[in-house]
Amino acid sequence: MTPPTVLSQGYANDAEDTLVTKLLNQTVYSSVEDNAEEIGNIKDIVVSSGIGISAVVVSVGGFLGVGSKDVAVDFHQLDWATRPDGSRRWVLESTAEDLRAAPAFIWSDSVENTGAPALTSAEQEAQLAPGNPNAAPVDPTLTTDAPERAAITTPIDRTGFTNLDEKGLTADQLSGIPVYGINDEQIGTIGNVVNHSDGTIDAVIVDVGGFLGLGAKPVAVGYDNLAFSTDTSGNRYLFLNTTRDQLEAQTEYNPDTYPGEGDNQRMVITP
Repeated sequence: MTPPTVLSQGYANDAEDTLVTKLLNQTVYSSVEDNAEEIGNIKDIVVSSGIGISAVVVSVGGFLGVGSKDVAVDFHQLDWATRPDGSRRWVLESTAEDLRAAPAFIWSDSVENTGAPALTSAEQEAQLAPGNPNAAPVDPTLTTDAPERAAITTPIDRTGFTNLDEKGLTADQLSGIPVYGINDEQIGTIGNVVNHSDGTIDAVIVDVGGFLGLGAKPVAVGYDNLAFSTDTSGNRYLFLNTTRDQLEAQTEYNPDTYPGEGDNQRMVITP
């Protein structure tokens, strides 16, 4: 993640930055080799609040745009890879055939905008093309479990950050704060808060996992021992002494049963 911009200082891009306009129409290949398959072209970009680029829409198949199929691919599955000659290209460890077999990407907001019923969360999640973490076919006699693709995250630069006193923060101020875990990698976002009967905050609800806001798991994290920070622009952050895996393994927050089962659902963070 690029450090937050201080308006008075402007922004200076680094070698790894790129413009969205330069992503569009770029060819996606299956590898860096000369004989790599041209899988398709980047047709569009999906941007999510608090995340940035979440997915790219790859147009695969067809001829001159006719008969092609649009498929959404998790942006983290793409690799800006360096070839032996020093040039770079976008690589997706998959094949055009795999993408043609994946669900077509349909951007459907509402009946008013498209004339068709809005997609359900499950239908939108189903549009995401599955990743292929193994470039070559796997012999089923050699392994019984396909390894999950690890989430690719970039540690946040805490230069200029200061501690933030969480006392007095309202639910609206807490909502949307990005949550970082061990190694300063983003692991979720605060989606809501739970109050005690006296109005004080009992826990924050951290949405972890999922894609494009869909399928995220809400986890209650006790408000004690939380370490909030702020940057020079006033943006707020929450740092937890835990990992994404530990959060995802926690019991899911259920607003209906939490009043009686809070001790089981609430994750307690140690300083």
